[in-house]
Amino acid sequence: MSGVLIAGIDFSGAKTVPNDTWIAAGNLTNLGLEVDEIRKVGSHKVAAEFCKPDICYSAVGIDVPFSLPSEFLAFMAEKLGKPEFQSWQDVAEQLVFMSFEQFLELVVEFKKEPKRVCDKAISKSAQSPLHRGNPSMVQMTYQGIRMLATLDPKLCAVLPFQDRVKNGTAILEVYPRQTLTALGLPDSGYKSKDKKDKDAAHAMRRSIVENLIQIRERKGISHKDCPRLSVGPAARSAAMDSDHALDALVACYTIAMWHTAKDLFQDPLSLDQVEVLTEGWIYSPRVLN
Repeated sequence: MSGVLIAGIDFSGAKTVPNDTWIAAGNLTNLGLEVDEIRKVGSHKVAAEFCKPDICYSAVGIDVPFSLPSEFLAFMAEKLGKPEFQSWQDVAEQLVFMSFEQFLELVVEFKKEPKRVCDKAISKSAQSPLHRGNPSMVQMTYQGIRMLATLDPKLCAVLPFQDRVKNGTAILEVYPRQTLTALGLPDSGYKSKDKKDKDAAHAMRRSIVENLIQIRERKGISHKDCPRLSVGPAARSAAMDSDHALDALVACYTIAMWHTAKDLFQDPLSLDQVEVLTEGWIYSPRVLN
């Protein structure tokens, strides 16, 4: 049955190539979301996924900060001797022509790690894009913004900065952990930090996948607007074996929710927050009781 193609991506800022950037691709119909493929692509190949002549995704959710806190943007503009950034496109263009070493030098000099409006509004657990602890967000944010800057605006629209492109791909920032929270599913314990908790993390990932597949049946009326989910055997194994693959699956499901039930999501442009125009927004469903 034909539908619309959507995808979720768990982006990695690791220097190794290919790294742990995963994509979960799915077909969304009036029967729900069917995901048969979750694969590692590496961050260096992510942009190419949206430029295939034979595949057109309706929407893609990426787990990476799309921009930077307004306080840091003002600092960066001052340090570079430029006027304050008026648009995300100006920010992205600046990072395209800046080495990571130059960017990191500014981050270190700035010292602070403020959160964006969306980080504070969406989740208590969201880190600042400038977070330098473990895990560091700095390199991933830098690489992510530069990747977004390579997308053809005639084919892709990075929301909420750009207007939707007719028959094009909408690119949204998502936060899988907060989606799990909103759905009432476990949002921690599924990432393996060392060998001793490997089995427990695997069991948690299995539980999350199984509960996500049965979300409507198990949660009832409060989750009636959630699309049904089916996951093929290979994709299911991938999501159980890797926390990055699971995050890609949840990112894809987030986009399926956004595509079918936009009233579950807050419209960032409805807020009286001008920072959103340069900082961006995390598209996360409201908490379902």
